[in-house]
Amino acid sequence: MQVDRTFARLILSALLTVPGAASAQEAIATAPTEPVELFRAVCMGGAARLTRGMAEPASYATLPLPAQRALGESAEADAAAALKATVPAAARVPNTIYRIAGGNTYLFVPKAGTNAGMIADSCLVLWLSSGEDYLSARKIVLPGEAKVPLYARPASKPDGATFVAASFGTTQYTLATFGGWIALRSYTPPSDPEKAN
Repeated sequence: MQVDRTFARLILSALLTVPGAASAQEAIATAPTEPVELFRAVCMGGAARLTRGMAEPASYATLPLPAQRALGESAEADAAAALKATVPAAARVPNTIYRIAGGNTYLFVPKAGTNAGMIADSCLVLWLSSGEDYLSARKIVLPGEAKVPLYARPASKPDGATFVAASFGTTQYTLATFGGWIALRSYTPPSDPEKAN
């Protein structure tokens, strides 16, 4: 696998030095900076390019407590457990974390094989809500909710704690909020029960 990465870097470097390489660069999809679209590209699509100008390394310890609490809620199995969730210990969040576009959006890249739990094995986007983005995120987890009357749907900018979950095939999706922070998570449990945490 390391050989493949090195080979890919060499090809990309070669393309950057060839005249007309701009069109080759444009063919590589750059990750969007909007939280829901970032989740679709990375956590559902599986790949997107993060540039230095749009993503910078971040750490779990620097996240505000409400953001950490939303993250902890997202790792629970059901609403009752999620609403009782506390802030996860840093050891449960070994993921590589990127701050997107210098704002309040964070991408958590899975770090499988750490035995640290579901957060480690999850692809997750965490952000401070700015309005209708919560309802857009909710449509990922509950795509059939459009049939629910408007008056029965939740507010578009949740300030309290909310939790929804659904499974599609082997992948589980959760959406949790706390204090205006939204955590949208994708998790595929290991197929070998011995590897499950």
